[in-house]
Amino acid sequence: MFVKEGLQDSIRTEFVKLVPLLIFKSSSVRLFGISPPHQTRALRGAVVSGNRTHLETMITKWAMVVVVVVVVVTVDASRLARQASRCRPGQMCTPLRSCRTYQQFLTNPTGELRQRIRRASCSNDRRNIQVCCSDVIGDTTDTTPTDPITIGTTQNPGSGESLLPSKCRRASRVARQLFVPQVFNGEDSILKELPWTAVLGYNSRTDPFWACGGTLITEQYVLTAAHCIHQTYTLGATLEVVRLGEYNLNSKEDCSGFTCAPPTQDFTPEQVTLHPDFDTRTLLSDDIALIRLNKKASLNGYVEPLCLPPAGARVEGLLGGRQAEVAGWGLTETGQTASVLQKASLPFVNKGTCNPHYDNTLLPEQICFGGLAQDSCRGDSGGPLVLRGSNPLLIGIVSRGKDKRCGVVGIPAVYTHVAAYRNWITKNIRA
Repeated sequence: MFVKEGLQDSIRTEFVKLVPLLIFKSSSVRLFGISPPHQTRALRGAVVSGNRTHLETMITKWAMVVVVVVVVVTVDASRLARQASRCRPGQMCTPLRSCRTYQQFLTNPTGELRQRIRRASCSNDRRNIQVCCSDVIGDTTDTTPTDPITIGTTQNPGSGESLLPSKCRRASRVARQLFVPQVFNGEDSILKELPWTAVLGYNSRTDPFWACGGTLITEQYVLTAAHCIHQTYTLGATLEVVRLGEYNLNSKEDCSGFTCAPPTQDFTPEQVTLHPDFDTRTLLSDDIALIRLNKKASLNGYVEPLCLPPAGARVEGLLGGRQAEVAGWGLTETGQTASVLQKASLPFVNKGTCNPHYDNTLLPEQICFGGLAQDSCRGDSGGPLVLRGSNPLLIGIVSRGKDKRCGVVGIPAVYTHVAAYRNWITKNIRA
């Protein structure tokens, strides 16, 4: 028996109370091969006749049904939990028709969209497609944060265009230095040369390990790569501090000649917003995130925001044949992370040349640079790819390379195309 005898009496007692309800609510359960209408009639007959033996037999059978139903419901709940675990933070496993992100699929099922939905699938049921969704229609779940740092995929849409700098001055150079070949096969930057560069610290505010970069784009927002935030990629490490005005990670005071920089500025990440499609369309797709600092940065020449390119601008048009410059504290060709902020000039590589190195999976929002021994490398992730000039522009975010190799001749690295996300950025920043 499924139910121990010691429990049968109490179960029978409780079931006598439930008999009227069971008579009218039994249409969905098939009992030992007997269809629901026959179950109902048999149970109703036992109650009306007053035949105790018949009634006890029927109640015992119904008790067994409830055990089975409870098991089925438990298994179903376990299945739902497994489905939900396939989704990223800020997403839930929901029917396709309930996800606003994929509503266009119902009227315009393109091949690209089908592939996108297949990658976002969180269920094995092909008849009832379910996807990981961050924009569920009618979702009223309370999302009040319980942690001091909120990590999500969207804020209330606003208009942050006015918060962005309209003109970014050419960064000044305090002093010339001997360039030491060290980013990968790059060179030391110069104090005050790259005032928009941020460095991200993890697991401790007082003694963090520095593992990613970012770019200051307003007084209170830093732009970085989503994979620098998402714990699948940080291996559980949590972002604790964002530092601006840094130059030499091993020096408490940064000086050049007789000129010394003011102290670095450390911030707590108040809110982090990942792009809702991060890592869903292809590997590290939409690799972009916004970090809202807990207070405004003090702009002093050593800390300054960087301008964004116009929305939708083509990278070739922005470059006009020029190279872009990547910066960071990542691995150098010696295999060690750099203590001094590094920079390297990189050529643009068209998608036709770059895509085969990445199994032809790159999207229009991903751009390629490098392939001439100089490169971004591990630790540079999230850092800026900049078009230098009288009005420098942030054109890319360091995203990924080929396998774990850096600086391989002929193999460019992949960057997030910032111009493709300007509208998303302005909708997700606020004063």
